Amino acid sequence: MKQEDLNFFKDNRGYRRLFEAFRKKYKSLGRIGGSVKLINLSPEEKEILTSHFRKDYTRQTSVDVSLLKFEESLKNTKFEGYTLKEILEAYFGEPLTGKKEDEETFQVQKKQFFERLYSICRSEESKAWLEDVYEGKAAGARVIEMRLSREEDRGKLFREMGDVCRALDDLPVKRHSKERLPVFASRITQNPHALDLGTTLGNLFFNALCSVLDVGEVKDSQDRAEVYYRAGILIDEISNYVTVVGLQAFKKDVPDPVWQAAYENVQALQVPLLNLSFIDEIKSPTGDVFVVENPGVFASLLDLWNKQIFEKNIKKISDPRACRIIPSLICTFGQPRLSAFVLMDLLVRSGTQMYYSGDFDPEGLMIADRLYRRYSGKLKLWHYTVKDYKKCLSHKTISEKRLAMLKNITCPDLVPVVDLMAHIKKAGYQEMIIEELSNLKPDV
Repeated sequence: MKQEDLNFFKDNRGYRRLFEAFRKKYKSLGRIGGSVKLINLSPEEKEILTSHFRKDYTRQTSVDVSLLKFEESLKNTKFEGYTLKEILEAYFGEPLTGKKEDEETFQVQKKQFFERLYSICRSEESKAWLEDVYEGKAAGARVIEMRLSREEDRGKLFREMGDVCRALDDLPVKRHSKERLPVFASRITQNPHALDLGTTLGNLFFNALCSVLDVGEVKDSQDRAEVYYRAGILIDEISNYVTVVGLQAFKKDVPDPVWQAAYENVQALQVPLLNLSFIDEIKSPTGDVFVVENPGVFASLLDLWNKQIFEKNIKKISDPRACRIIPSLICTFGQPRLSAFVLMDLLVRSGTQMYYSGDFDPEGLMIADRLYRRYSGKLKLWHYTVKDYKKCLSHKTISEKRLAMLKNITCPDLVPVVDLMAHIKKAGYQEMIIEELSNLKPDV
């Protein structure tokens, strides 16, 4: 198109909104056709419409304009040698394309984009992730597709997805080791905070982990920490801890000296996730372990058992009577954190039978239900009967909002308690059945 002809349209503001509407209509139809509507017509727009259609538009505030009729209006003018499409392409400085054509072009570009990424992959994990993203099955695939559709974002997206592929290729778990997230991020990207959650790359990497590890819904920070841990990556490894007594830990079949000292002296041991990450095996000498979530209950039970040891004049943990009095005991401190799950996973692996007891309120029952489902037959409920509930009833009324949580509980052993709790709407607390818990009758 001649520059002077293009300038005619560019210099006349009356064409701007009209041509933008024409371009949008072409995008929708993939051809010149249909009509567009303009409202709140400006004086300049009224003037060019009057000029093109030989009709007075000065009193109109809105108008429907046919694209074909506008093209026809170019006849017998100096622009009759141009099609409307040619004028629009010159005006906007780019080819006009329809949605179908755009989609076909995008799919070709998408395929080329992923082929380039696939060529740098060195592991089945990174290849599987790319395939799931390409097919729209991976976590976060929709966001990636949106970013890929923006040409200006593709370069950055390619670099970030390349970093994720390199991270998946070199996960610490593949070397049977553990690595802190900032150290791992530095090794992959030269930036210790590049993979932090909340950053674009960090979120992309976490979604990739969820895909390759086949993780379902991630509900909270503990679920997130577990996803990282399964990949061999540590976060919050010091403040994430669990307390134990009466357990033995091993590194390559060699007793861990710290655990062994606590075991022999009947001392509670607070174990952070960092320490657990170096343990290969954990055993209960009795084959059983009892789990509570309340630190006060944990301490009270330990006091009672130490008193019995003193009264029976037991000097060493190696005395057979000691194991009958001091069992293996775990305290999760409320909702189990990753450290508790790692510990319990190791116990299950060694063939230990676990027993769990907690408070009689919706939150306590939810914890019991979660553990029951996670560990199936390897964990039994301990003093979680209607009889126990009645013994530890308080005067504290449970709100309707909290009672609604009971609908999510699926453990059949908890159904009688759930039904009664929904009826009387009172909470019960373990502190009132310390005596019963201390007798260690795992069959109740």
